[in-house]
Amino acid sequence: MQSIPVINYVVLAVLLAGALASLGFGLRTHWHKIRQGKAFFDAPLTLKSVLAKVNPKAFVSRGFLTSRLKDKPVAGLAHGLLYFGSLVLIVGHALLPATWVGIPVYDGWFGHWFMELGREIAGIALFLGVLFFLVRRFVPPERLTAYKARPGFKRMEVFLLVMVVTGFAAESMRLGFEPKPGGGEFMGEALGVLLGGALGTEGATTGFHLMWWLHGLLGVAFIALIPFTALSHMLLGPANSALTNPRPGMNLPPIDFGLDEDEDEDDDEAEEPVFGAAKLADLSQKYLLDAAACLWCGRCHEVCPATATGKDLSPKKVMAICAEYLEEGKLNDDSLIDVLGKDAMFNCTTCAACVEVCPVSNNPAETILEFRRHFVMDRSEMPENMAAANRNLESREHPFVGTAASPEDWRAGLEVPFFEAGKTEYLLWIGCSVTYEERAQEIARAMVRILEAADVSYGILEEARCTGDPAKVMGNEMQFVEMAEANIEDFQSMSVQKVITMCAHCFNSFDRYYPELGADWQTIPHAVLIDQLIRDGRLKVERKSDQTITFHDPCYLARHNDIVDEPRSVVSAVGQLIEMPRNKKESFCCGAGGGNYWGEQPGTKRVSDVRMLEVLETGADKVATSCPFCLLMLASSASKEGPERKVFDIAELVAETLPEEKDA
Repeated sequence: MQSIPVINYVVLAVLLAGALASLGFGLRTHWHKIRQGKAFFDAPLTLKSVLAKVNPKAFVSRGFLTSRLKDKPVAGLAHGLLYFGSLVLIVGHALLPATWVGIPVYDGWFGHWFMELGREIAGIALFLGVLFFLVRRFVPPERLTAYKARPGFKRMEVFLLVMVVTGFAAESMRLGFEPKPGGGEFMGEALGVLLGGALGTEGATTGFHLMWWLHGLLGVAFIALIPFTALSHMLLGPANSALTNPRPGMNLPPIDFGLDEDEDEDDDEAEEPVFGAAKLADLSQKYLLDAAACLWCGRCHEVCPATATGKDLSPKKVMAICAEYLEEGKLNDDSLIDVLGKDAMFNCTTCAACVEVCPVSNNPAETILEFRRHFVMDRSEMPENMAAANRNLESREHPFVGTAASPEDWRAGLEVPFFEAGKTEYLLWIGCSVTYEERAQEIARAMVRILEAADVSYGILEEARCTGDPAKVMGNEMQFVEMAEANIEDFQSMSVQKVITMCAHCFNSFDRYYPELGADWQTIPHAVLIDQLIRDGRLKVERKSDQTITFHDPCYLARHNDIVDEPRSVVSAVGQLIEMPRNKKESFCCGAGGGNYWGEQPGTKRVSDVRMLEVLETGADKVATSCPFCLLMLASSASKEGPERKVFDIAELVAETLPEEKDA
């Protein structure tokens, strides 16, 4: 390393300082745009308010270790080679100045194993990783080009590849006139023998100095360019992961519907409140960071049930268009919502598959719902079937238009107790789908048998209720808040402490959104309770080993709430579980979510039909689920395959095993 004068390093260090200044300026430019969104951090903006939002686990797992890239093994391996190779090389270069103050980092075991062998392997890994991605630009998978490919990657990958090659060239020429047999730089040693013989000592020396400068200048330029190119995700992605909500799925922020009491109502310049988002400035700073960090990799596009069934929506397209508007500084351009399109915004099933797979922790579903809220609450626009369901919610407090069922039908012939404050342990929440859909009513009947058999203290409300979830996910936050506050007031007046839900959407609302409005009870999905009753020995079930059952995970239990093991434990207790290829948090949606039970777009494939084909391919005798909307959607699709009933709620399967004397 004595071949390079110290002055060269000093010059390069000055250039590096300029590159770091460029890096800082570029990141500041990103922040200047992002800060124009609605406040995400608590005021005043301080280090403490920022740290309060940090999710260390997500930062380490997704931001630093890039854990979500393993879902694509080949691309994930290539990215790992590129990423971790870069880290080793950066650390190695950063340690070089230590030699100037007498620390011999190139000597001993550390010098051999890390500074020589480790960096050599890292350089090869980086080369292979970059080469893979560059070659793939010419034969990309469909997800990369859907809507359009993100511009700039190819140029920077060529840049990075040349930088790696010049690094190896400089090393090889150095070893050509300064051979170091037995060192760890095996690639450089092999090439050095060839170059030394071909160029001679003088030629190798000249070539070394030339390649050293070229490599150094390319490295400095690369750093300076990062925030102004597609590779800005290297910094924005980890930052975005660090700020992701620790709770999985969608976490739609509450809306403050109150008016500022200090605002002068006669002020002509006072702006009307905006509900949801019509433009980028209406979104929170976190959603704008999502757009800035987006890779346009199309993983969200690939797993979206709306996209897979030919509907207008592509979450990648939504994020890419938002990113383009952000890049162009069009934060107050309210043409954005119309460019995205009403149909696309309402095609989202809120399944959160896009959220689950995003490598940089974006949440396209929440962004989509913000635009949906604006369509509903500001423009009074939504698909007609959803609008009819929404009107029914407002007038009759449930979304099932034209139902012939009455609230008492499901318990005909049963003696079901009502909840008594101070006496009853559990409130069995029936919900609207179980009340008003004939097929779903059987879930409640089965659950009553189970609770009676296990001698559980339970009761129901005297009147039918809805949580308001359909209103929320269809974009009518006002209606949701009104219904939720009424339920909370009644529950508190009855001193309800524990609630059993039979619907994944009811559970999610009670457990995720109701506490924001003052709820303070414990909510238990019926699958979790049944599993606990079986484990505790309070519920005896008979396993039929010849009965094969596959399980369909409701999105609002698996992806939104990490509930995947308990339902499988219940299924395994009554039969032989057969998994579908897409299962647990990678499950495919039934198509009902986001109000699409009432509004799925005609003229396209039904999401439930696609899922039912996956069920049939398992060869299982039955398919179980733990949400009435999943049951209804899959049962509808299954009816096209024949008259035999194949779709059941897990409560029904368990109730079938109970002794007859336990019948109500």
